[in-house]
Amino acid sequence: MATNVINKGTPIAPPPGPAEAPAVSFLSSKSTTAAVNLEAKAPFSAIQALFDHLHTHPDDVAKLNATYPHRGVIKTAALHKTESDQKFTIDLSPMRNSRIPEVLRESLDPNGLAEVLDFFNALSAQYVPTILSSLSILAGTDLAAAHTSYNMNYRLCDYNPNTAAPDSSNGCGAHTDYGTFSIIFQDGTPGLELEETPGMWVPVPGDATVVLTGWCAVILSGGRVSAAKHRVRRAPGVRRLSAVLFVAPDLDVKLKPLGDSQPVRPFSETIMRGDLDVETFKDVMGKRWRYREGNEEMDNVDSLSQDNEIENMVWG
Repeated sequence: MATNVINKGTPIAPPPGPAEAPAVSFLSSKSTTAAVNLEAKAPFSAIQALFDHLHTHPDDVAKLNATYPHRGVIKTAALHKTESDQKFTIDLSPMRNSRIPEVLRESLDPNGLAEVLDFFNALSAQYVPTILSSLSILAGTDLAAAHTSYNMNYRLCDYNPNTAAPDSSNGCGAHTDYGTFSIIFQDGTPGLELEETPGMWVPVPGDATVVLTGWCAVILSGGRVSAAKHRVRRAPGVRRLSAVLFVAPDLDVKLKPLGDSQPVRPFSETIMRGDLDVETFKDVMGKRWRYREGNEEMDNVDSLSQDNEIENMVWG
């Protein structure tokens, strides 16, 4: 069904000029997920150029990862891990971008980085306030109060056939995002899927721009917003590119339902007391998703999935 979303991100303030609310089509009856018609278009030729440059210039990869030594910027575990997600990623944010030295920018900017950053900066300024306002209406509470610092991350994904498991269909394992919402741009190649009911996966058109919600939206809305479990399936021999903007509450926000309204379903005592802030919640989830992506080892690995652990924490 089609409707109109009514109007509403790092200490760096975005320039003025939020866009008007985009037209949307809801993709799922079980989660707050929609295809949106945005004027902004991801620069996939620049994204491919940046990946291709980094794939062939290991010195620039080393320099880029040295700007964020804690976990790196470009992730290539799929080159040697067959059980991990079979993709390469570039993870950026306003903070990480500011750490890239000028001499490295001179190498990367002509190979797509400048155009990519311009795209994400414009997207953040034009659409994040609008979408946040729309979600506030669905949530029945003002979500903007928990989003004052523009806590955003940018991710580029290269589902490249040249990985350790070239015949694997696992591009990105099933999961729910941690934050408030994500905007996913696709290059026209199918592969993104939504879980409509347990075990039933519905493909998303490869040319759709998708807004999907995460765990923070579920909690802050008192359960009125539903999170979207999703995955990416690869087709052997087919390269697929995507660009994702992740929006989350401020890191010091206590994760509990906002406002005075009663939650629509019971949360755990941990959530209702506000024992967890966003930063702690992200750290808990991050261990699972970095393990799934092959970028971090876990002690005492158990059978719980990323979502199983969080469901136990959120719902009790």
